[in-house]
Amino acid sequence: MTSVKTRMHLQSVQAFVCVCALAANSWGADYGKVTSSKVAEGVYLFTTSPYGDVGFGGNSVAIITDEGVVMFDTSGTPATGQTILSEVRKLTHKPVVYVINSHWHWDHWGGNQVFKEAFPNVQFMSHEKNRDLMMNVAVAWNAPGLEKDLPDYINQQKQQLVRAEAKHASQPELAKQRELLAADEDFLRQKRSVTYTFPDVTFSESAALYLGGREIRVLHAQAITPGDTYLYLPKEKILITGDILVSPVPFAVGGSYPQGWIETLQKLNEMEIETIIPGHGEAEHDKSYLTRNLTLFKRVLADVKAAKGNGLSLDQTKEQLMNKAADYAAEFGLSEKDLPDFKNFFLLVFVNRAYHELEKPLGDSPLALDIDYFERIFDSLEPQFLRLLCLLTLKATYPNNVQLLR
Repeated sequence: MTSVKTRMHLQSVQAFVCVCALAANSWGADYGKVTSSKVAEGVYLFTTSPYGDVGFGGNSVAIITDEGVVMFDTSGTPATGQTILSEVRKLTHKPVVYVINSHWHWDHWGGNQVFKEAFPNVQFMSHEKNRDLMMNVAVAWNAPGLEKDLPDYINQQKQQLVRAEAKHASQPELAKQRELLAADEDFLRQKRSVTYTFPDVTFSESAALYLGGREIRVLHAQAITPGDTYLYLPKEKILITGDILVSPVPFAVGGSYPQGWIETLQKLNEMEIETIIPGHGEAEHDKSYLTRNLTLFKRVLADVKAAKGNGLSLDQTKEQLMNKAADYAAEFGLSEKDLPDFKNFFLLVFVNRAYHELEKPLGDSPLALDIDYFERIFDSLEPQFLRLLCLLTLKATYPNNVQLLR
């Protein structure tokens, strides 16, 4: 195991870690495949399958109006953005006039440049805090991983393939390894080809677009990030949440704010909604998944409050609530195979943030996890690349103060 020679709290973490952790459990032949589905008249959802075992793509949504198209997020890479744009062009000849970015995590705006190149007058819109995080946090954090850690991981894959070939592994196994390696190499090429394209229109609390007979409300929450931007179409009763909701396993890595998150879910639950499009996963046509999230979050926060009120320390509170993880997950409706992700990338983070938030308000820094979080989950991270990402997070945050020993 890697030991971390510091007790200081992390001020930040890459969303890269959490999305790759989920992607690692989703191997398949169709890496980076975009799937289009019609959610409502003139509203289309584009989902993206994992990029090998090193990347995940957030949902993208096209809202077609008589005056142009509004895009909500552009997924993880320029190639994916180009595929989505090609699909949009099959649906309409109208130009894309707005691209709205939900939050700063890399897997939701990697295709921005494609829309800028195709439509020079397009406006990129998001919350003012989101723009700041995209410009001043996300780019710097991704850079070391693309320069060294991901290439190192790919080289390890190449070496493993050579050893497998020397041992005369089965042809199906070799084909699987070669396909995975090619997908990971392509992902690295794509991420290195990104021209970072930031919002040029911001808002503070809310905004409204009136295009071609549609009303699109652009709203702000502080839930998983300080600048969460989400959409509501009142006439169609469609809610587009970004990562405020993620299906099928909720996660909190990336700067979560438990109290604000619960307030946001309560507010959403009071709205007239017929369709919900989450940041990851398929569209929902009722509020059941939203209410399950709300119930879970409220229960965990209440348990954190009770533990702290009884004088338990943060570590004692984590231990007590982690022992209840299986019960939380079962009540939420998750299977046993989802329990590790639920514990490591939702429950442990949420408890930590909730406990600190009871002591004082959380700032805009993306994450305030302590080193114990990484030490606790380190041995459970597979494949090896996820461990490299944990190391990358620390090195990027404290390049001069953190020593990492193999």
